[in-house]
Amino acid sequence: MAIAVSAGLGGWVYHSKNAPVTMPSNIEDQLRHATYLYAQNTAIADFDLIDQDHQPFGKQNIKGKWTLWFFGFTHCPDICPTTLGTLSAAVNVLITEHNIRPESISIVFVSVDPQRDHSDKLKAYVNAFSKQAIGVTAQEKTLAPFLKNMGIIATRQKTRASQADYLVDHSSSIYLIAPDTAISALFGTPHRVENIVQDFLAIKKSYR
Repeated sequence: MAIAVSAGLGGWVYHSKNAPVTMPSNIEDQLRHATYLYAQNTAIADFDLIDQDHQPFGKQNIKGKWTLWFFGFTHCPDICPTTLGTLSAAVNVLITEHNIRPESISIVFVSVDPQRDHSDKLKAYVNAFSKQAIGVTAQEKTLAPFLKNMGIIATRQKTRASQADYLVDHSSSIYLIAPDTAISALFGTPHRVENIVQDFLAIKKSYR
């Protein structure tokens, strides 16, 4: 289960008090209304996560490529598999139809349920969707500050009888992070393959 909320980092073209981003005059016309642009100097918060291969995962792992970030958990019954499927399809279209090099784009799935989502489970989960996807998480004391900095809400439900059987309400937006590790955009719901593809191409064209 997920809840759709706006991220709290600020810097959106439409809502920021900062100066507008300098981009081609037609880019806003190209973007779907559920996509929000960030100022190009809005850096992603520092992070120290662990990837699906038990290796450290930080900014050095995303520098030089475009990454699409989604936050969820492997036991999620609906929004997570649907969103990962949409992201995987969008990335496949970008690679096969728009000449985006596979090594230049990745999906990053951040588990907000580190208690159950150990590295091996994450690897099997994301590999079922796309070879372009990587699963990451961290211990709660490390993960919680990062989620807060990113404006991500994740709240464990307490309605299940079993302590091991629970759901996590979480934000459902997708972040696009540029090769310089700055936040380029946030894709709000509803997520559609054609919207993500079109908006990514427009953003990439304006990137410098």
